Order: sequence, then C-alpha cells, then structure tokens
Amino acid sequence: MKITERYTALIVEHSQITAVEIAHSPKGRTLTSAGSFLSSVNFNDPATFEETGTTKREKIFATELQSFLKKIGNGSKIFSVGLNSQMVLMQTLPLDTTLSEKELKEHLLWEFSQHSLDTNTDGYFSSASPFVSEEQNVAPAVMVSIKKSMINFFTTVLEKVYGTLHIVDIDQFCAENALLFNYPHVAAKRTVLVGFDEETFDASTLVKGKTADILTMEYGKGMDVTHIVEYVKNMSAEVLFLHGRSLTRSMIENISQHISLPIEVLDPFWKIALPATLKNIEGIKLRRQEYAAAVGLALREE
Repeated sequence: MKITERYTALIVEHSQITAVEIAHSPKGRTLTSAGSFLSSVNFNDPATFEETGTTKREKIFATELQSFLKKIGNGSKIFSVGLNSQMVLMQTLPLDTTLSEKELKEHLLWEFSQHSLDTNTDGYFSSASPFVSEEQNVAPAVMVSIKKSMINFFTTVLEKVYGTLHIVDIDQFCAENALLFNYPHVAAKRTVLVGFDEETFDASTLVKGKTADILTMEYGKGMDVTHIVEYVKNMSAEVLFLHGRSLTRSMIENISQHISLPIEVLDPFWKIALPATLKNIEGIKLRRQEYAAAVGLALREE
C-alpha cells in the first residue's frame, strides 16, 4: 500500500445505522469519522425491499445518510454494509468440501429451498463458508442468503451519495475481524464472541483464529443471559469477549457470576489511532463497544 485509502462501514440494525470510516495507510489504521443515527426506514421489515415504494425509500434513506455523513465529516467513497443476522437467512449445515463450484451452487440452491419459506431462489445471493473442522471431506458450514433486492437498495442509495458498494457481510463476522485485528493473541485460544442486539444476541466461537460455530438466539425473559452462559460452557471457551449497542454493565456482571473464565469488552480501537481532533471523540470512546462490527468491516480491503 503506497497511498492512504479511506473505507467506510455502515452497520444496519433495525433502523439504527452505525458508521465508521478508517484510513488505511502504510503507517497503520486511523479512525477518521464515526457516529450513528436513527433512520426513518425499518430495515428489518421485509416490505422495505419490495418493489412497491422502494424508489421513495431509497431517496429518503439517501437524504438521511448524506446529511449524517456530512455531519460526522465522512469523506470516503468506498462503502461496505454489515447486516443484522435477522435481515438474512443464515443456516448451519454440513458441506461437502469436494464439490466443484457449479455443484456447490446447485447444492446451496437446494439447501435454500429446504430452509426458506420463500420459493423464489433466484431472488437471493447464497454463499457458504466452511467452519474449522478436522474432517477431511465434510465440514460444518454456514450458509448465508441475502435478498438481491436488498443489495440493489444499498447499491442505489450509495450511488446517490456518490459512493460505491464494496462488501456486504453479517455484522457478527465483521466484529470477529475487529477482534482478531486488535487481539491477535486470541487465535491461540478457544474464544467466544457475543454481540448484543435489542432483541437477540449473536454468539460465535473462534478456534485458531477461524470461525468454528455461530448462532443467533433471543434473550430469555427480562434479558436473561442463561443461553449465553450455556453456549460459552458448551463451546469449552477459554476467554469471552462481548460487544454491541445493547450491552450493559449489569449484563456483564450477570454473566461473570455464572462463569469463571476471563471476560472482556471488545475495544475495536485498541490498535487503531484515534486523533484528538476527531468529531465527538470522547463520545466515541465512551461507546466504543458499539462500533466493533463497523470497525471490523471498515478494516477490510477485499
């Protein structure tokens, strides 16, 4: 890398939009803008991406986004979007690693038809990523299917703000990237990472720095963390990292009462320069756990 390039990530969670812009240079990574806003568009509503009214919603969101980017001083033209797990179809399944590219595509279409209520397989992009496994020919994998209309929506909106769509990913996978960038030593440990949404939590396990498992679950009554504790124990975790906009001190204390392993709140800026002149820098530092997914996605160049 010989020049400085800026990458922006937008994390979409219901109507909440969290943005991070990171400058990539030969000297390292620097945060150049960050913030969040509440959109008038509910992205968890499937009707948002239906043909009727889409053009109007695109214009509304583009206007909101352009105003927000100007407010936080964002100057990037390269944008990536991180989707909440509730916005996509995500299914864990066994994957034959000997399949050709054509065979894999056909298999994914068949798997999609088995797990989705939507019979229009042509309306989705589907991909599968194998988990860490000791098996030779068959490995557990996660299949992710995203509506093409959703991709088209964000592509159009970003064009309206003079940007281009770079990457689309799931927010929990983005947070994993932030974890490994800032805490590379966790690659030597069985690590569980939990992200807290308003209604659900995403939990994933990393082994040797690679995803070995992922699930999305609803909280128990009264934001009960029993499911999280059970998952951590079942995965034989050696360390637990937490992140997310809905993470609270009481949740951390509650979890720590039930497990004895080290618990850390993920600091996505641990190895990223934070200029003192940055807009709202103190507020960003105070809510740093909210930016884990956005930072992880903005760190990606490919």
